[in-house]
Amino acid sequence: MKDRGHAAGNEKKYSALSLNQNGSAVIITVLIVSMLVALVVEFAYEVFIDTAALSNWTNAQKASLIAKSGQTLFSEYINMIKSDNTLSEIEYPVEKDLGPNTQLILKIEDENAKFNVNSIIYQNGTVNKQTLASLQKLFEYLNINAKLADAIADWIDSDSEPMEGLSDSEVNSKNAPLQILDELKLVPGLDKNIFETIKPYLTVYGNGIVNINTAGLPVLVSFKDMTEALAKSIISYRESTPFENTGQMANISGMGSIQISLVGKTSVKSRNFRVTAIATVNDITRIIESVMDTSGTIQFWREQ
Repeated sequence: MKDRGHAAGNEKKYSALSLNQNGSAVIITVLIVSMLVALVVEFAYEVFIDTAALSNWTNAQKASLIAKSGQTLFSEYINMIKSDNTLSEIEYPVEKDLGPNTQLILKIEDENAKFNVNSIIYQNGTVNKQTLASLQKLFEYLNINAKLADAIADWIDSDSEPMEGLSDSEVNSKNAPLQILDELKLVPGLDKNIFETIKPYLTVYGNGIVNINTAGLPVLVSFKDMTEALAKSIISYRESTPFENTGQMANISGMGSIQISLVGKTSVKSRNFRVTAIATVNDITRIIESVMDTSGTIQFWREQ
C-alpha cells in the first residue's frame, strides 16, 4: 500500500511538471510568434514607406518635367500674343493628355502692365525725380505712405546719403538696381502687408515702358497729371477698342497735353512676361516660374 501511494504521488508530480513545461512552451511560442508578427509588420511598413517615397519621387520628377514643358510651350507662342490683348493676367489649363491624374496649368502675367521700380534711378545711379514722383503717386493711390518710395530710391541709388526726412533708408542698402521684386522686403519700413499690396503693380523687368492696353488703374494713375477719371476712360476705351498705337489716346476727351508727356513711356504691346507653370501628378505639385521676353531670353527662373 505504501509503495502504491508513493507511486501515485510521483505520478502527480510528473503530471504537474509536464503541465508546467507545456505552459512554458506555449508562452515561449506566443512570444516568438509575437516577435515574428512585429518584425513582419515593421518590414511591411518599411516596404510601404520606401515604395511611397519612390512613388512620390517619381511623381515629383514627372511633374517637374511637365512644368518645364509648360515653360517651353509658352516660349514657342510668346510672339503670337496679339497686340489687342487687354488682359494683364491669364490663367488656363493645358488641354493635352498628359497621363492619368496629371494636370498642367499656365499662369501668364504681363510685366509691361506694371511700374518698373528700377526706373526711378538713372543708369548712372542718380534719382530720376519724375519717375520717383510717379511711384509716390502710385503709393498714395494705394493709401501707402509716399515716403516709402523715397526709401526705395535710397535703397537703389548709388550714393549713401539718405533723403530728407529719412534716417535709416541707407542702412545696409544695396545701392544697385533690384534683380527680383522680393528685394523690396529688405527696405526699411516696407513690411509684408505693404509688399503684398504693391506687388501686383510693380516689376523689375523691361525698360520701364508701360503697355496702356494692359496696365491696371493704379499704374495708369501714376503718370504725371493723370486723374483717376482719365485712367478709367482709358480702360473703358480699350475694352471696346484696344489701342493700336499710343496716338489713339487723343480720342479720349481730356487727355490733351497728358498724351504728349506719355510719349516714350507707353506702348500698346508687351515684351516681357512672367510665366508660372503648375504641374500636378497624383497630388504631387511642382511649380516653375520664369520671366522671359519676346526674343526668348529668360531673365528669371525659379523652381519650387
